[in-house]
Amino acid sequence: MKQLHDMRTFIPRDPRSVTSEERKKALSSLIFLKEKETGEVKGRTCINGSPQREYIKKEDATSPTVATDSVFLTGAVDAYQRRDVAFIDLPGAFLHTLTDEKIIMVLRGELCELMCMVDPKLYRKYVCKDRRGKPVLYVELYKSLYGLMRSALLFYKKLKKELEKYGMIMNPYGMCVANKETKNGHQLTVLWHVDDLKISCKDKFEVTKLICYLRKIYGNKMTVHRGGKGKYLGMHLDFTEDGVFQVDMSKYVEDVIEDFPEKIEKASPTPHSDSLFSVEEEDTQKALCEDKAMQFHRTTAQLLFLCTRARKDIQTAVSFLTTRVKQPTEQDWTKLRKVLQYLHGNQVTQATNSSKGHASDALVRRCRPYGPLGL
Repeated sequence: MKQLHDMRTFIPRDPRSVTSEERKKALSSLIFLKEKETGEVKGRTCINGSPQREYIKKEDATSPTVATDSVFLTGAVDAYQRRDVAFIDLPGAFLHTLTDEKIIMVLRGELCELMCMVDPKLYRKYVCKDRRGKPVLYVELYKSLYGLMRSALLFYKKLKKELEKYGMIMNPYGMCVANKETKNGHQLTVLWHVDDLKISCKDKFEVTKLICYLRKIYGNKMTVHRGGKGKYLGMHLDFTEDGVFQVDMSKYVEDVIEDFPEKIEKASPTPHSDSLFSVEEEDTQKALCEDKAMQFHRTTAQLLFLCTRARKDIQTAVSFLTTRVKQPTEQDWTKLRKVLQYLHGNQVTQATNSSKGHASDALVRRCRPYGPLGL
């Protein structure tokens, strides 16, 4: 809440000046807590922008994001050219972005009290009571907030403009990839997915210069990871081995298995059996209950994210499971469980080796000494 105040995200409104129409369209403020891999708990204040769907078309709010292929292709180039790689997280990205529409946000109950604790003199006089007697504070947004439909798009335009000002040229085949030829003839490359950036160049000083340029805009709290290792879009990328870059999502796999309602203890040598594409006759199918069907959909979506990145060895099984999410059966549940058993017993890192001038995918297995595989 203090960050919102310090960044001058909004201005308080006198409740008497808020019209009935503005009260109806006022968007609620929310707070979400998330535990990071390090154990640190991160709080995110956002806004419930779902009511905006009534008057903002999806195509008018969609923001470009970096393609997975772009991450892997540029990663191969980074490894081959032995580039210096930096991973950057821009703090409070949306709070640096001006909104282009009039939005009234309402803070109720404890959120209202927390805001007043930040600066009592500024906010307390604007607090009123709702019908239930709870404190309410109306504010008018000056900056974008996480949750607004157009926040990501507005930030994309802002960051793109800043990179172009630095001399970066947008890649015509990737809307979130930009390149610049430096004075010494090296190529500087930037990829970004909202506020997560990957910067690479053979000249370390050029990477440092761009980092300093971004710090002037987004402040010293900007997170930077260098040294050939970093987390990017849920993947742990590793360039420390000469000419090779590795993609590790073992922690993600562990979380998927832990999230599954059944305990996965057995290990399977393959992600699917010969009967993967066999489907029972309709009159003999046993449909999953609603809770199980929702879990089937959730786990299949998680595996779909995984198989397009670090675990291409499960793509065949997952491609079939995605066709079964509408009306999954017990037979489908068994096939899903087999994929998880395979992941449980086979820890794999995808490595893209570019030491010979071309990219080639390989599976580097870090095997566990247990289970029927005897690995």
